[in-house]
Amino acid sequence: MEVLVNHLGYDAGGRKTAVYQGKREDRPVHFCVRREGGETVFEGTPAECGEVAQWNTGYYWTLDFSDWKGEGVFCICLETSSGTVVSESFEIRQSLITMRLINAACYYFKAQRSSGEWLHEDRSLSFDGERAGRVDAHGGWYDATGDYGIHLSHLSHGTVHNPQQASFSAYTFFKAAEELTASGNEQYTMLKRRMLDEGCFGADFLMRLRAPSGGFFRSISRANALAHVRGNRKIGFEYHGSSSQFSEKAATADEEVVNDTNYEVSLRSGGGTAIAALAAASRHYYPGTDYTRDEYLLAAKDAWHYLYENNEQYTNDGAWNLIDEYCSLLALTELFRASEEYEYLMEAGAMAERIYKRMVMEEGQKAYLTVRDGEPYYHAADEGLPVMALIEYAAVEMDEEKSNDAIKMAEMLMRHMLFVSTSVSNPFGYPRFLYKDEKGIERIQFFFPHHTAVEPWWQGENARIASLSAAARALLAVTRDTELKDALELFADQQINWIMGLNPFDSCMMEGYGRNNIQYFFNDRYDFMNCPGGICNGITSAEDNEEGIALIREPGGSVKDNWRWAEQWIPHVTWFILAEAYKRI
Repeated sequence: MEVLVNHLGYDAGGRKTAVYQGKREDRPVHFCVRREGGETVFEGTPAECGEVAQWNTGYYWTLDFSDWKGEGVFCICLETSSGTVVSESFEIRQSLITMRLINAACYYFKAQRSSGEWLHEDRSLSFDGERAGRVDAHGGWYDATGDYGIHLSHLSHGTVHNPQQASFSAYTFFKAAEELTASGNEQYTMLKRRMLDEGCFGADFLMRLRAPSGGFFRSISRANALAHVRGNRKIGFEYHGSSSQFSEKAATADEEVVNDTNYEVSLRSGGGTAIAALAAASRHYYPGTDYTRDEYLLAAKDAWHYLYENNEQYTNDGAWNLIDEYCSLLALTELFRASEEYEYLMEAGAMAERIYKRMVMEEGQKAYLTVRDGEPYYHAADEGLPVMALIEYAAVEMDEEKSNDAIKMAEMLMRHMLFVSTSVSNPFGYPRFLYKDEKGIERIQFFFPHHTAVEPWWQGENARIASLSAAARALLAVTRDTELKDALELFADQQINWIMGLNPFDSCMMEGYGRNNIQYFFNDRYDFMNCPGGICNGITSAEDNEEGIALIREPGGSVKDNWRWAEQWIPHVTWFILAEAYKRI
């Protein structure tokens, strides 16, 4: 029996919820919020939710104390038939919690900068495979706890699951700095400086990663993580039909011909967000960069024009899909912001129309996206990005009707997400997936499916839920629908609460903060220590049950490497920063 709370606390002006995890027979009927020292400041009635899927983690009630706006250190006391249950203490502050979390996440990126012997190697990289030449690609951020490679994307062989990695991280720092400025909070002064410092570090890396074609190289790969660094870093490539991530050799290695396009990005595999990052960088003066603002913008323009005309050559299936389109929409929006050239705005409008055509309308005002014909869009890392791209486009679109259309479409997408997430017992507000399984049957569940085009890859999805928190925050700032606005605010905060410990395992996903941080082990070794301020992959369905739940903390059974749960990955922190910045408090 326990009252689960956000381990760090809550913003005074925001939604504040806790969850009681107990037994059906506990029958709690009353709770109060007490200030440190004993004063009761709020009283409320728990709302019964029941059990969740096949988690087998308890019976649930939610406790909402959003109406309390006071600051300080508090705890929750819950009266049950089995006695009084008291939560761990937590803070309520105006903006301070958000500032601390953004600050920690930003320092995580500083710690992930390529340096030392890795930096030395990256100044002169050869190519993995047959391609000739060398590239100075120093800079960038290590991708994950167990992967000191640097990637703009991966999973290209899966066609519809590309995550946005280092290039989107670079973009996020500029966008977050702008959101902090828009908040009007003067206490963000130093945070904004660090945001611009990190964003420009990422932009300079993207400039070095440009390929002679006009696009970008996709990846700096590394050999076995415990191998020598010297000579083991290369400009990497991806096969189009398989991956070597879980084996020594990709399944299609003997049948595929690797050419220059395998080393470079499509718009979906990091190219679109790289363009957005460079365009955004061109709008911000920051001293000490290796390139000028004009050079950033010209590189972004050149990359857009080349990749737009040649994108099919760089995709694994020779076609565009939704991921290419929403990454392109973000790129075009930033190109227009930076250049004020009307043609980019026209192209952005056309790209938004392409996205609208992929929407499947449902009864009422709800809709979901298809990533390609007949296949619902779902994503382990960036599910909020289509909504965010539409909102960003709406902000620059000068035609009021077109701008309103983009907001309307974003509203419909988020209403669908809220509907599928609240149509079952869901005390934590965790977002569910609509997807087609391997038999073509549409299903809805809580966690990323085990059997997909990128199998055996599956992992915790803290990036995904943070991306949906960011999307909800972006939309609630512009929607006129007050009922939707209220639902979005709760939903946005619930995702951050989950990451910060309000989950069935009472485990804070940010290393060095809260309680019960998970540690990453590999073959019973702990070489890959997680970094303070970083966020691990997180909670998944059970290994043998899609309706179950798991967070594997210790070696044992079939798990010799708990990367799926414990490994840190930069998209988690990237989206977390953006979700917090969109609060504007």
